[in-house]
Amino acid sequence: MMRTMILLLLLSLSMSAVAAGTSTGKNSYTQDQIRDLGFEISHELRCPMSVNQNLFDSQAPIAHELKAQIFLMLEQGESKQAIIEFLVQRYGEKIKYQPSFSTATAILWLGPIFLLLTIIATATMLIREQHKHQRNNGKSYE
Repeated sequence: MMRTMILLLLLSLSMSAVAAGTSTGKNSYTQDQIRDLGFEISHELRCPMSVNQNLFDSQAPIAHELKAQIFLMLEQGESKQAIIEFLVQRYGEKIKYQPSFSTATAILWLGPIFLLLTIIATATMLIREQHKHQRNNGKSYE
């Protein structure tokens, strides 16, 4: 119910903005495109207050404000990338579910790979050592 109220509010605001001619002309989206892009962006971004929830699913007050900001920026003709960059500038890289690769996030991307390779190498060495001991033990009894 809250989602529908927000959507109706945003749609009415967007209609009044279009009627007033306040569009900057950056991009011209239809109402369906605005709705689809807004939902897409809010699915891709993490809520700053809720743990493991995207903006679309979160019921936190900040999530409602950010969704309204996304729809407002779409009404103003901003692109999806510009909106995401604006929110990343404001809330940091943590708002994205898929942070970009940089020196600050390198351990997040490379850490699991390094850990997996270390486990495989250790397991391989232990298995080889075990086989070596089994062969040596078998020969010593003959």
